[in-house]
Amino acid sequence: MQGIRKWLISAVAFLLITTVVFAYGYNRLSAKKKIDVTVILKTIDTSVEFWQVLTDGVHEAAQEFNVNVQVWGTASETDVDDQISLVEKAIENRPDAIVLAATDYERIVPVSDKIKKSGIKLIIVDSGIKSDVADSVVATDNFNAGREAGKAMINLIKHPAKIAIISYFKNAASQIDREKGILEVMENHPEIEVLGTYNGEGSEQNAYLLAKEMLQAHADLFGIIGLNEPTTVGAGRAIQELGLKGKVQLIGLDSSFNEIKLLDEGLMKATVIQRPFQMGYLSIKTAVEVVKGTKVSKLIDTGSLLITKQNMYEEENQKLLFPFVGD
Repeated sequence: MQGIRKWLISAVAFLLITTVVFAYGYNRLSAKKKIDVTVILKTIDTSVEFWQVLTDGVHEAAQEFNVNVQVWGTASETDVDDQISLVEKAIENRPDAIVLAATDYERIVPVSDKIKKSGIKLIIVDSGIKSDVADSVVATDNFNAGREAGKAMINLIKHPAKIAIISYFKNAASQIDREKGILEVMENHPEIEVLGTYNGEGSEQNAYLLAKEMLQAHADLFGIIGLNEPTTVGAGRAIQELGLKGKVQLIGLDSSFNEIKLLDEGLMKATVIQRPFQMGYLSIKTAVEVVKGTKVSKLIDTGSLLITKQNMYEEENQKLLFPFVGD
C-alpha cells in the first residue's frame, strides 16, 4: 500500500512538473510568435507632417494587432544610399516583414530582391519600385492624384498660359506617376505651355528658391503645381514674398498645416490630399496578414481627394485635413 502511495505521489509530482514546463514553453513560444515588423520610411524628418501622420497610423495598427514595430528613416528623402544601408541592417535583424517607402524607383530594387530571398515579407508603402517583388503595395494612386492636380489647374485657366511643376525627387515612383498624370491631362490643352519640371531635391527651401527664380524669370507665369508638401509650401512662400497672390495660381499635393493655411488664405487654390494615417495603418495590417499566410491584394489604393477652400470645412474633409499628429 505504501508503495502505491509513493507511486501516486511521484506520478502527481511528475504531472505537475510536466504541466509547469509545458506552460512555460507554451508562453515562450507564444511570445516568439509576436510578429516583428521593421518600417523604413523615406525620411524621419519631423518637419514633414506626412511621415509623422503615417507613423501614427503604423503605431495604431501595431497596438491593435499586437505587433513589435520599429520605425526607421533617413534624414532626407534624397538619401538613397542611407536607405539602402537601413534595409541591409533590417535584413540582418531578420524581422517577419519589412514595410518600405522607397526613395528611389530603380536603385532600391536589388536590396528589395534581397529582402525576399532572405524569406522576409515585403510591403511597399507610399512609393513603389520598378519590380513586382513586394507581397503588396499600399499607396495612393499617384497617377490619378496627378491628374486631379492637373485638372484643378486647367479649371483656373481662361486663356493661353504657362505653368511649371516642382517635384521633390526625380527618381521617386510617386513623383514620377504624379508628373505623368499632370502631363497627360495637359496634352489635350495646346493653349497651356508646361515650362518644365523642376527638382526641389526634397527641400522646402530649394522649392522656394526655384519658384522665386521662375517667377522672376517668367513674368507671365500663370501657375505652379507642387508635387508634395515641401514643394507646395516652398512655392507658396515665393508667391507670397513677391506679392503675387491672386496673380500666380498654386495647386499642391498633401495636407500639412502650412498648406491648409495657404488654402485658407486663398494663396493656394486647391490641394490633392492623401490618407497617410490609413496608409501607415493598412501597411501594418497587410504585413500581419501576409506573415500569417492570408491572401492579400497586390495593390491597395488608399485614395486621394481634391480639397479647395470651398469644401475644406466640410466635416468629413476636416477629419482628413486635421489627423492626430504625435502625442
